[in-house]
Amino acid sequence: MENLTKTTKSGELSETATSLMSILDARSQDIVTRRYGLKTGKVETLDSIGKEYGITRERVRQIESQAKKLLACRKELLVSVGEMLTDIFQKNGGVMTEEYLIAAVNTHSDSTTQPTSIVFFLDILPKFEKVTRYGKFGPHWSHPELHNKYTDSVVEQGEEILKKSKRPLDESNLFTDIRTAIKVEATELPDECIRALLEASKYLKKTVFGEWGITDWVETSPRGVGDKAFIVLRRSGKPMHFEEITNQINEVSFDHKTAHKQTVHNELIKDDRFVLVGRGLYGLSDWGYIPGTVADVMEAILTKAGEPMTREDLLKKVLKQRMVKKTTVLLGLQSNKRFEKVTGDMYTLKDKQLN
Repeated sequence: MENLTKTTKSGELSETATSLMSILDARSQDIVTRRYGLKTGKVETLDSIGKEYGITRERVRQIESQAKKLLACRKELLVSVGEMLTDIFQKNGGVMTEEYLIAAVNTHSDSTTQPTSIVFFLDILPKFEKVTRYGKFGPHWSHPELHNKYTDSVVEQGEEILKKSKRPLDESNLFTDIRTAIKVEATELPDECIRALLEASKYLKKTVFGEWGITDWVETSPRGVGDKAFIVLRRSGKPMHFEEITNQINEVSFDHKTAHKQTVHNELIKDDRFVLVGRGLYGLSDWGYIPGTVADVMEAILTKAGEPMTREDLLKKVLKQRMVKKTTVLLGLQSNKRFEKVTGDMYTLKDKQLN
């Protein structure tokens, strides 16, 4: 979240809310305060409040609705807060998720504000709308008059660029690519606007590393230890020992769960995405590693070659697949009944015509 000019004094939001509440009768004041958690930060239900007052949940809703209409008429009390929220929405393209908006308000203000208080003001001020779903956007708050003209294009291009990349991208590169695709300058479509719009997208999401990806990708929404191990390995770009993979998972802190090395090892063994390439070392099958034993690897290499290979050539190819000693490969080549030596130091598959 980029820093915005602080224009709201400490406590101004809560002071404005207090001033607004003072114009309501005691029951309406209590109901609105509890419905928005203005004092506690905890929102109470229509049912719970209705039971306490001995009235129906519908009656509580009516009282709340009437009270908000009355508060909305006190425009003189809402000017400062309205200007602050309008300024934030204008800088962020007119579309913001509630979480992102709350962070922006707390950046804009020099005090931390209850999230429920912000929602309270948005519900009262007439220009702001709560949108459950719109096109490629998920639930968000909107100020229709302040929508950036590239609102839909930003999300569409972001999704298309990421799908072509087939992996998450860092913000700076993605934002640049989006502007290039739309053919617009940063002055007209600043980073903070793109960021807010992507945050509101149904199909785009940030990874734990701060990169942007497609929501249902493993990197953005890992569902278990296997996915976390896959992310760690893919980012490393080279094979890792299962203990190191476990440590990396815990250091990244994908969630509140602690990974245990035996659990990780068991997942690596049974998941086809991973290949054992050395003692406790695992790589990704996506990297071209052939699954199986050293002998399986040699058989696959000879089969693909379609003709006998020299011992040295075969050795070089096997050592690209497995992190083992040369002697291990040579011993397997000589002792395994699947292979036979033909002329010189040439080896082939026994009982198989390669070419």
